[in-house]
Amino acid sequence: MFYLLDQPTEEEFQSLARRYKDMEPSSVKAAVTLLKTGSDLLTGFEKMLQRYGLSQGRFLILVVMNRQPGQAMSPSVLAQKIGVTRATMTGLIDGLVRDGYIARDRHPSDRRKQDLLLTQTGKTLLESLLPDYWSRLFELMSGLTSEEEEKLVLLLNKVARGIPALT
Repeated sequence: MFYLLDQPTEEEFQSLARRYKDMEPSSVKAAVTLLKTGSDLLTGFEKMLQRYGLSQGRFLILVVMNRQPGQAMSPSVLAQKIGVTRATMTGLIDGLVRDGYIARDRHPSDRRKQDLLLTQTGKTLLESLLPDYWSRLFELMSGLTSEEEEKLVLLLNKVARGIPALT
């Protein structure tokens, strides 16, 4: 989360640049705006998912499993696909199984392993959730032309390549 609600004015950015010689005001302003927008997007996304009783992690598991209907997936593969640890995945899976959205099935050749399957209840949830999700994304992006959307993707990918500089 990025909690700064009172973003610096143009004059404040310029004043900071005079005090800190290595500061490039346009870069800082763009980064702060991106951080705030990303944080607001995530907050809105999470509120939308709460209406369906889901967290971001639980939603992503269902969406990834829905990409290959009827195909079992292992918890470790799902963890890699959504970018969480196996420990986190265990908690997410437990909740989805408890709610009836996915089912555990023993691996046919290795009893220590388990496969996960999307249940009919999970499919039904996605059939109501995804059209709402797509509609909200369309509305979110409605202020941009197709060309602007493509340019935005390119620019965000360029910014993403610079993320290692923060660590």
